[in-house]
Amino acid sequence: MNTPNGGGSSESFPAARPAVLIVDDTIANQRAFESVLESEGYEIVLAGSGQEALKLVLKKEFAVILLDVRMPGMDGIETATFLRCGRARFTPIIFVSAYENTPVEVERGYLAGAIDYLFSPVDPDMLRRKVGALVDFYQRTVEYKKKSDVLFHTVKILQKKVADLEQTVTVLQRQDNPRIDVPAAP
Repeated sequence: MNTPNGGGSSESFPAARPAVLIVDDTIANQRAFESVLESEGYEIVLAGSGQEALKLVLKKEFAVILLDVRMPGMDGIETATFLRCGRARFTPIIFVSAYENTPVEVERGYLAGAIDYLFSPVDPDMLRRKVGALVDFYQRTVEYKKKSDVLFHTVKILQKKVADLEQTVTVLQRQDNPRIDVPAAP
C-alpha cells in the first residue's frame, strides 16, 4: 500500500511507474480502488479530500486522477475545476459517484474537466481498462514530449552551426575579395 509522500521535489518527467491519484473521503472506497489497480504496477497515491489532492498535485505528476464527486468541504467538481487551472490541467480525471448520476450532474462533471464518469458500484475490469488506456496515453504523451525536447535542442544546435558557417563564409569571401569591405581612397 502506498500513501501520499509529503517530501520530494517536483518531477519534470514522471517516475518509471505511472502514478494514479485516488481522491475519496471514504477509506473503504480508496482501498477498493487501490486493490483493483495495484496489480497493474502503478504507484497509487491516496487523498482523503480535494484540498489534499491539490497539495499532492503540486508535488507530483499523475497519469490519471480518480475523483469522488461527493466529498465534504471541497467536492469533486470544485476540486476538478481547481486542478484544471494548475499543474494538472492536462491530467485525465475520472469521476466516480454513487449518487450523482443524473444527466445534469454528469454534464457538470464533464464541464469541470472530467474525461470519464463511472458510477458505483464500479466494475473492476472496466476500471482497470479505463485507467490502463489513460495511463498508456499519458506514457505516450510523455515519450513524445521527451522526443520533442530532444528535437528542439538539436534544432537549436543546428541553427547555431548554420550561423557559424554563414559567418565563416562571409569572412572567407572578404579574404578572397578584399576590395569589398575596403573603403575607397579619397
